[in-house]
Formats: sequence, C-alpha cells, structure tokens
Amino acid sequence: MQTAFLIYNLLYLVALIFFLPLEYFKRPTFLRKRWIKEKFGFLEEKEQNLPKIWIHAVSVGEVIAVSRMIRELSEHYKIILSTITDTGQKVAQERFKDCNVKVVYMPFDISWAINRFLKYFSPVAIILTETELWPNLIRIASKTTPIILVNGRMSDKSFKGYYKIKFFIKHLLKKLSLICVQENSYKEKFITLGAEEEKIHVTGNMKFDIELKTINFPWENNIPHPVILAGSTHEPEEEIILNSFISLGINGTLIIAPRHPERFGEVETLINRKIAQSLTKIQFSKLSEIKSFFSPRTSALILLVDQMGILGSLYRICDIAVVGGSFIPHGGQNPLEPSYWKKPIICGPYMHNFPFIEEFIKEKACLMADKDSLMNVMRELVKNYELRQTIGNKAYQLFLNKSGATKKTLKLLKKFIP
Repeated sequence: MQTAFLIYNLLYLVALIFFLPLEYFKRPTFLRKRWIKEKFGFLEEKEQNLPKIWIHAVSVGEVIAVSRMIRELSEHYKIILSTITDTGQKVAQERFKDCNVKVVYMPFDISWAINRFLKYFSPVAIILTETELWPNLIRIASKTTPIILVNGRMSDKSFKGYYKIKFFIKHLLKKLSLICVQENSYKEKFITLGAEEEKIHVTGNMKFDIELKTINFPWENNIPHPVILAGSTHEPEEEIILNSFISLGINGTLIIAPRHPERFGEVETLINRKIAQSLTKIQFSKLSEIKSFFSPRTSALILLVDQMGILGSLYRICDIAVVGGSFIPHGGQNPLEPSYWKKPIICGPYMHNFPFIEEFIKEKACLMADKDSLMNVMRELVKNYELRQTIGNKAYQLFLNKSGATKKTLKLLKKFIP
C-alpha cells in the first residue's frame, strides 16, 4: 500500500506542476493570492471559541445539496467549508454569510498542505460529499479524526474507474467512519469496492432537501409567457435549445442559464448570431443589463442569465424547465429545483447522474426528449396548460416524498461528532 501511495503522490505532483500555472492565471487577479495560499494550506483562523467541522463540497451543486445540513451544524460548531471551484466559493459565501461558516479553497492533496490545514483548524470531524475521496486527506486525517462521507453516490463511470484500482480504494474506504449514500444501488457499489457494509447507511438524496429563496425580479411581470427556462446548459445545448425555441415561433420568453460563467460571452455571441439568422423578430438582453422591458413590436424575448446563485429562484417564474447537461453525455444537472416550484420538466436522454429521474419519467412527472424531438415536446407543453400543471404537481409530490435525507444524516452524525 505504501508503494501505491508513492505512485499516487508522484502522479499528483506531476499533474500539479503542469496544471498549476493554468489554474492560477485563469482566475481573476483579485482571487489569485488567496487561492494559491489556501491551496497550499496557508490559513489563519482567529476564532477558537467553538469546535470546528471541516465540510468539503466540490462545487455549486454540492454546496446547495448540503446547505441545510451546514446550517443545522453551524448552530453548534464552527464550519470550515471548502470548495474547489470559484463558483462554489461565490455561492457558499453568499448562502452562508449570516452563518458561523468560513469558506475556503480545498488544499491540494499533498501531505504537507493537508497537515498545515489540519493544524490550523483542528477539526473534530471531516465531512466529505458525494464521491470526494482524496487519498492523502483520508490517510492523514483518519489517524485522529472521524471522516464521514454524506450524500454519497457512485456513477457507473466512477465505479468502473475505481474498480480498476480496487486494492487502493478499498484501503481508503475502510478508513471512513460512516458512509451515507443516496440509494441502494450506490450502497452495493461501495460494498463491491471494499467498504464495510455496517458503516453504510442509505439516507436518501440531500438534494431533495433544498430550500430556495423567493426572489422578486423587477422585470418578471413584463416578459411574455410562456417562459421556458433552460438551466445549467453546456455546449452545444444552447444551440439545440435556441433552434427549438425559434422553430416554435411563439410569443414567449426563453431564459438560458449556462452552467459555467466563463461561457457567458460565448453564449451571448451564439444568441446574437441565431437572432440575426432568424426571420422572427426577437429581443435579446442579459439579465444583469435589462434596461427596457419587452416591446410589443417583437414576437419573442431571449434572456441570458449572466449571474451566479439565482438559478434556483429563477425557476419560480418559468412555465417550462429544460434540464441542461442532459442532451450530451454529461449526465444531467439537478432537476429538483424546478420540482420545488411545481414546474414541468423536460430532460434529455443523458440523466445518469440522477438515477431517480427514472421514477419521475415512470410517474409522468418529467418528459424526456432528444435534440430532434425537443421542439415537439416544448410545443406540447406550450399548448396544454393543464398538462403543465399535472406534470408540475406530480414532480412536486415526488420531491416531497423523497425529502428527509438531511434529517437522517444528522441523526447518524451525532454518533461520530463530539
């Protein structure tokens, strides 16, 4: 096992040397100094009055999923919340600005950076989310601190990759004190990889326990309906969705929210090109720059969401939700936020990151389409208000039925957190 760790550390360091300059310079200037310091474990923590729990949530989706758990724990502990992405940082800082939470970047998984991080904070427990298995972190911290995996999942792709190095993964999984997984199928995969069955509990998906803010947008009553919101889109989904919307030829609004902020400019260029090519008169605006509202002289409106952290609240104003990441082999993005607002959902054929979508489709709480049929499925919902209401209500009922994972997880955590 020592040889395996030596190989891992060597490969990690080689990758770090190669990618470090790229990762450093791709960040805005004002972030670089903090990013590089925290990634190497150079941190300062003045507040020592409460015991600390280190929670790691890689990006936006994971931060949102464990938000309720963080709020509950922050009432009794100082939470050190680490993320890897900049967008995860922004959302976490905004979401927990009134809580006892310090948001930092996850340190590199190198021994001295991990040791420095642990020395600064001395957490009484470490909570990892979903499939965040960092070998050096687990190896070092497990000697003195309980490490817990919550909202665990294991995609088929991850499982196949981990199975090839089962001898290594098995060693890591045995060091975890508790493993809380979303579904039975994930439990079986963890057991196959070497996790101890008695440590694994099926608690459900914490993403069902989301709480979304009601934001009243000043322009929401001035845009034409129906409103179709495409959330967390990836390239080339924007073009697929734009083509479908333009082909509908309706008086309505299409709101596009790209998954990654660095693509805002790219998507804006695409929208302008599509509008120029279309015979339909379409008004376009970015959400942050709306200066005039919908004009009766135009037949449709396209809005580009160029702000972070508001997508969940934006779903409230739509009539139809289209789930991004599902029309390409990405695996889909979170379909639960539109369900929270009782909105009918359209997803693409690639939703393997969210196995529960099969139940949604079976219960007719979601419609599935591919790039060729998307326009027809949109048209079906646009024309039928009753169908939209029925699908949205069914989605909301399933959402309610599957909630409660956070409560179950917190109950189990009490056994391991002093």
